[in-house]
Amino acid sequence: MELLSRWGNCLILVMTVVVFPQTGATGVLQLQPHSKPWPAGASGMVNISLVIKEGFKIPKRPLPRIQIDSAPDFEIKGELNFIEEERGKDPEYFNSFKPLVIQVKAADSTKPGRYSLGGKFVYFYCSDKDKYCGRAVESVQIPVEILAKK
Repeated sequence: MELLSRWGNCLILVMTVVVFPQTGATGVLQLQPHSKPWPAGASGMVNISLVIKEGFKIPKRPLPRIQIDSAPDFEIKGELNFIEEERGKDPEYFNSFKPLVIQVKAADSTKPGRYSLGGKFVYFYCSDKDKYCGRAVESVQIPVEILAKK
């Protein structure tokens, strides 16, 4: 029984070492959403600025991706394309990003108030200082505000 317990502990340690680099540091690529309120039944725009934390790089392959969860009162339109704003020294990494623009339509029945669209953000990053790369999987919340229908 004790031998089984030791093997179990070893397995947990190995799994932690193998899995941790795949879901390591978070907040390396920070999302900063901005939007103005809009009425129910109408569409509004959400602009998302992307900021790379100092000391890290974001590789161009594979591309970062955001998956926004479906919400009953909202329809998401358009593509979430990550576009480089200006070229950096290294063609393999993003230097900076143009803001993402998401068009969101609120259903006619949506009540006035503040809402949050949830989702998942997946990207790869590399640390200059520590000389390693990893994968980040983060939950995101995109706030929107709906006004009374006009």
